[in-house]
Amino acid sequence: MTNLTRAPSPGPAPQVRQDAGPGLLDALREAHRGAGPLPALAPEGYARDHAAFEARSDQRALIADHLCARLAGRPTGPVSVLSVGCGDGALDAQVARAAVDVVQPRPVRYVGVDPWAGSTRSWAAAMAGLRRDALSAEPQVATFADARLTGGFDVVTFVHSMYYVPDVAVALRAAHDLLRPGGELLVLSGPRGVLNALTDVLAPPVAGHRQWFSEDVARGLADAGLRAEPTTTLGARLDLVDASDRVLDFTVQGRLTPRLRPLVREYLAAVARTDPAYDGPRVPHPVDVHRVVRAA
Repeated sequence: MTNLTRAPSPGPAPQVRQDAGPGLLDALREAHRGAGPLPALAPEGYARDHAAFEARSDQRALIADHLCARLAGRPTGPVSVLSVGCGDGALDAQVARAAVDVVQPRPVRYVGVDPWAGSTRSWAAAMAGLRRDALSAEPQVATFADARLTGGFDVVTFVHSMYYVPDVAVALRAAHDLLRPGGELLVLSGPRGVLNALTDVLAPPVAGHRQWFSEDVARGLADAGLRAEPTTTLGARLDLVDASDRVLDFTVQGRLTPRLRPLVREYLAAVARTDPAYDGPRVPHPVDVHRVVRAA
C-alpha cells in the first residue's frame, strides 16, 4: 500500500472533471440497472474491511484531532460521552484519552453503542488498554433506538453512523434530548461528493431505506427544530490506487459483481486528483461536522 503523507491542512476538495466522472456514473447505473441490490456486507467482515479502508485515508486522523480538541475545550470537571456506532474503539480511545488527560485526570464516563457484538468487544478492549482509572467505559450491543441510556451526556457523537438510522430527524431529536444543558451533539457524515455519488448509485438499502448523507442530516436538523452551528468540513483524501477488492466493496457498501468492479475502478481513477501534499493521486474523502449545543 502506498503510504499516506498527511497534510497539515488539506483544504477544499478538488472538483471532479466534468467529462469523466458523471459519464462513468451513468455507465455504472446502466450496468447495474435491473440487477437488484448488491449483497450487503456481512457483519463479521465489515469491521475488517472498514479498518483496511480507513488505513488508506487521512480522514480518521483529522476526525480524531477535531474531536479531541472539542473534548479538551470543554469546561473542567467530570464529563460524559455517548458514542453512537462506536465501532472498534480505534477513534474513541484517542478521544477518551484526551478527555481524561486534559486537566489532571478528570472523571470521564464513556458509553459506546454498536449493534455488532464484535465491535463492542474490541471497543471495550481499546478503552481498557488506556489504563486510565478515571475512565469508566460502558459498551452496549444495541442500535441507538434500542439502547438503554440513562443520565445526561455532555457530548453525543455520531461518527459515520447516522447513515443507518430509520429516521434522521427522530434520531437527532432523541440524541439532543440526552444532552445536559450546554451539552453538544456532533454528527459527522460524508457529503454527496464524488465518492458518495458512487455509493449512492451502488449501495444496497439499509433496513429498507437508502443511506443518508450530510445533506440529509442538515434537513433532519431542520425537521427536528434543532439549530446547528455552521457546518465544518474536514477535507480528507483517500488512496484507492491498487485497493483490494474488499476495500472497493467497502467503498460502495456492498459486494461488487465482476461486471461492476472494473467500472468502479475506472470511475475512481477518473475522479482522483494529484495533490502536492500527497505522494500519489487521491480521491476527495471529506466529512462534514454538524454541531448542535443544547441551550443552558
